[in-house]
Parts: sequence; C-alpha cells; structure tokens
Amino acid sequence: MKKTVYTLLFFLSISLNINAQSQNSSIDDVKRLNYDLLQEIGFDDSKITLVSRLIYSNVKKATYVSEKGVFPNKEVLDNEFKTMFLRFFSEEDFTKFKTIKHKIKYN
Repeated sequence: MKKTVYTLLFFLSISLNINAQSQNSSIDDVKRLNYDLLQEIGFDDSKITLVSRLIYSNVKKATYVSEKGVFPNKEVLDNEFKTMFLRFFSEEDFTKFKTIKHKIKYN
C-alpha cells in the first residue's frame, strides 16, 4: 500500500514539474517574441523595458477592472496607455509602436 502511494506521489510530482516548466517556457517565448518585435522598430533595452512595464500595467488594470465585474473599455485603456507612453517617448516612437501593436503577446 505504501509503495503504491509513494509511486503515485512520485508521478504526480513529475507531472507537476513538467507542467510548470512548459508554462515557464511559453512565458519566455512570449517575452522573446515581444523583445524581438520591439528591437525591430529600433527600441533599445531601456525603451523595451519601459514599454514592457507600460504594457504590463495596462493589462493588470484591465484585469482588475474586469474582476470587479465591469467590462474594461478598450478606448479608455488605449487612451490611458497612449498618455503614459507619450510621457516617456516621442510621438514618432508611438507611431512605430502602433505598427507592431497587433503582434504583441500578453501572456
């Protein structure tokens, strides 16, 4: 009986470990793809970091609003993102970002 329980626990831990690794792998893939996209439009590492934080902030805000039972308004979120973006970057940088915005992944 003990052997069966230990065997079950062993396989369960292996299964959980494999699942966690695959999730981390997909997150790393998304980060890499977004990094490559932002590099394509000429952003350096500091700009990429800042844009990533702005995107993350916007996604968290939308998640928070939806958890409160309100459907997040895309236009409002887009305007807030643009306002935050333009605090740190130029209008030209925002125009470049808009060309790849539809390719950005939010995992």
